[in-house]
Amino acid sequence: MGARPIEVESTPKGAAPADSYDRIAKAVHWTTLLLIAGACAAVWASHAAGSREQSASLVQLHRSMGLTILALTLFRLAWRWTARIPPLPAKVLLFQKLAARATEYILYVLILLQPALGLLNTNARGRRVDFYFLGELPPVVGPDKVLAKPAMAAHEFLAYLLVALVALHEAGVLFHHFSAVTTCFTRCSPAAAAEALVLCRGVRTQSPCTAG
Repeated sequence: MGARPIEVESTPKGAAPADSYDRIAKAVHWTTLLLIAGACAAVWASHAAGSREQSASLVQLHRSMGLTILALTLFRLAWRWTARIPPLPAKVLLFQKLAARATEYILYVLILLQPALGLLNTNARGRRVDFYFLGELPPVVGPDKVLAKPAMAAHEFLAYLLVALVALHEAGVLFHHFSAVTTCFTRCSPAAAAEALVLCRGVRTQSPCTAG
């Protein structure tokens, strides 16, 4: 009898490497970021709208995006429960790992709270969300002026906090990437963007100022 051929375990085609998030996690991550940017842009633009109708439409778009972010984040958390989450690179210091994880969890809480508070404020003011102008969603609470005011105040405060934390998070990831300490950014970047950033960092590290 001939010898049994040795089976070599290989990574399935299209699968993410061990130090990278899978495609679904990446897609949800960047879609959420774009939706946050879009929701902020919509509500800011509503203040400069040329008419009340335009302002109302932009606010409804803002609300629709907010609820989409809420649903997407719930899906993201459920996906994380079953998906493989790559560990932070070994080169990252312990206090930086703790800070990164703490920021990540705080971001999840804020991303869930923000649209929930916005929905409470909308319904408490006796209004409904016209979801992408396809139809009004049923209210979760009835008109309540006492609830509406603090819900709006918390919604506005957390909005600025969320934007600041997102900026801090992305700045930290980019700092680690371009300082050639880790490849944190490429872990959650689309393939083309990740390759471009790796090439960019390679050029930087070979520049006359940094080359040995």
